[in-house]
Amino acid sequence: MRLSTLRETAVAVGVAAALNLAVVATASAHCDSMDGPVIGEAQEALRDGNVTPLLKWVPADDESAIKRAFGEARKVRDLGPDARRIADRHFFETLVKVHRASEGAPFTGIKPAGGIEPSVMAADAALENGDIDTLVADSTAAIETGIRDRYEAARTARAIADESIGHGREFVASYVQYVHFVENIHAASMAGETHAHDDRSAASADQDH
Repeated sequence: MRLSTLRETAVAVGVAAALNLAVVATASAHCDSMDGPVIGEAQEALRDGNVTPLLKWVPADDESAIKRAFGEARKVRDLGPDARRIADRHFFETLVKVHRASEGAPFTGIKPAGGIEPSVMAADAALENGDIDTLVADSTAAIETGIRDRYEAARTARAIADESIGHGREFVASYVQYVHFVENIHAASMAGETHAHDDRSAASADQDH
């Protein structure tokens, strides 16, 4: 099997995998979950009557809309238990929709509690309890296992790739999974650096002004 053919196939499958990964990443976000941090803070704000803590979740241009929705929800809540549930739900949807729009993500409704990915829960827990070491150790172990498993599968398949077209295709499939897994890890780490650089640049620009 020619290397150029292998790379062309890998690129085609890799693009499809990247699109699937983007869909999964969007679907697994927890800002629209009833037990996520956004709605958790919204519940506290509605009880306390203080909208200020919620404004960090939305862009400055949307602050007035959230304040208005918050005030309306607070008024309706006083009409009784049923009105309170309806008002709260409507406000949650408004807040989450604006927040997700600021991230370039679609709003597909409020998700029930209990569906947050364990890794996301662990990340939130680390912020709460101040224990980053456990999160780093668990995440590093999962990444190492993922790389090693895909490496072994690709290496094993490569050894017999030339025995038949079927074996060759099995190698290509395992090769794509191996390379793309490593590529996604690198892309994720670089994305974090890019965001940090953008934040520093924005802060510097604000100071210059």
